[in-house]
Amino acid sequence: MKRLHAAFAVLTLLMLIGGGWALAQVFGIGPYAGGTLTVVYRLTNMENDPSPGTLTLRVIPEGTKFRVTETFELLADAGQLQVLVFSHGFVHVPKGYLDMTPISALDNREVQPNREILLPEGAKLVTTEEVVIGGVKAVKGVYTHPKFEDQRAIVAISDLESRKILPYPPLLRIERQEGGKWVLIALTELVSVKQER
Repeated sequence: MKRLHAAFAVLTLLMLIGGGWALAQVFGIGPYAGGTLTVVYRLTNMENDPSPGTLTLRVIPEGTKFRVTETFELLADAGQLQVLVFSHGFVHVPKGYLDMTPISALDNREVQPNREILLPEGAKLVTTEEVVIGGVKAVKGVYTHPKFEDQRAIVAISDLESRKILPYPPLLRIERQEGGKWVLIALTELVSVKQER
């Protein structure tokens, strides 16, 4: 096994994980208030993955500017190495994955638990409960889109203030229905966030 480190753009990952431009509008660091920020996510494509990927974003002040570093780390077999380098490790996300564009309608809205939120294109988010993921309070729900009846996303939407510093939701789990049960396609989950002013 070899340890693989690859740096890549936030937007590229967002597109591959299933969030697309919509989650870039709901999430993605907004006008940055300053200080040092470290955010860590775990990325996987199977239940109980023994070797999930780790995505780390660091923002460090340097005078009037900020040094931004994002790294992806994955323990990979030699046979996976070439494919991973060219695909940034996300070959597990199939084409035709769930379109989450309608969720951009939540851009500046607080999300409450136990609600059915109708979104553009017939999509909807049915929220269930408040959760804490990686130290961040969020509202968890199930997102569906009528053009992708065999897919859904379990997503946690954080409060408006947390959205300003998180590049992705605290939880984004894309699933596909196979044989009467929901199977994981891709999972992005916040591990920790630390901001120092």
